[in-house]
Amino acid sequence: MKNLIRNCIYQAKHNFRDKGFLFWSLLYPILMMTFFHIAFSGVMDFKLEGVKVGIERENPVKDTLASIEFIDTVETTEKAAEELLEKEEIDGFIDSKLNLAVSESGINQTIIKEVVDEIRQIGALGMPYESYDFTVDYISDRDQRSNSLVVMFYSLIAMVAAYSVYPGLESVNLIQANLSDIGARVSISPLKKQSFLVAGAIVAMGLNIMSNAMLLLFTKYFLRIELFYSLKYSLLLILMGNVFGVSLGMFIGASNRKSLNFKTAVCIATTLFLAALSGLFGPWIKLAVDTRFGTLSRINPISIVSNNLYRVNFLGNTDGLIEGVVLLGAYSALLILLSFVFLRRRRYDSI
Repeated sequence: MKNLIRNCIYQAKHNFRDKGFLFWSLLYPILMMTFFHIAFSGVMDFKLEGVKVGIERENPVKDTLASIEFIDTVETTEKAAEELLEKEEIDGFIDSKLNLAVSESGINQTIIKEVVDEIRQIGALGMPYESYDFTVDYISDRDQRSNSLVVMFYSLIAMVAAYSVYPGLESVNLIQANLSDIGARVSISPLKKQSFLVAGAIVAMGLNIMSNAMLLLFTKYFLRIELFYSLKYSLLLILMGNVFGVSLGMFIGASNRKSLNFKTAVCIATTLFLAALSGLFGPWIKLAVDTRFGTLSRINPISIVSNNLYRVNFLGNTDGLIEGVVLLGAYSALLILLSFVFLRRRRYDSI
């Protein structure tokens, strides 16, 4: 235990001496959140009106939709719906097979998709639609109102949660003799690599969670953006995002013999790509991915965090939360296992 604590203290000091860590893990997320706030603050506050859904008279879910207080149904035909969508007189059209047609991305379209997904799940279970309570308060009366751009904020938070990938990578780097002087000393010393690696994972988690906490406090109390209404579920998702980030960093660090700069570039590219698919660069990207590559959205680790943050906080819906947490845990366990396999096989001709 003493060795573990000593290793944790050493690696924490090592990370704090790294100016790159201080910028990317502590300062960069705050700068990004500030830029998002400046760019979108003018369109973040508005009162959401009724969600207008086009539907045919014979559609079996017409009465169900009409009973939902925040949805206004508009009787139309599939052909006429195209013109209504083009003129933005309806937000979406649902055909008899529960296929959703939209002409743009937005919070209304996202809400319609959530409701359609609920209806499909009920149908798959063989339950009558009227037996389900669709009066869930999807749109609560809160002071802070957000449109589809809120997806970008949740995606940013999910990406920052996965920034534990960098200290996770560094923890593996410190025990590799070909990448660091410390690794060379560890390799020829009686110090157990496993203990040093566990200490690195603990430090990586601790430092990134601290960074996440700073970002959330800055967002809430300085920018005065209220994003979290279900704190316990949000913290669970952010924690699992951190666990995944550490395991991904360890895997990238252990799986190849490339330089630290190359591995860091892989970490940057991986997290940025996954965040982009989850809506970091615009909600329209997320909508396109959800529509055309639904499976990709469901298995993308950062999308799992951002989508569930959106659902539990903005929609008050916990469906899919447990599944997402389990999937993140499975990813993390697999990556950590593979990391140990690669490290156990690592041999050096000379140090």
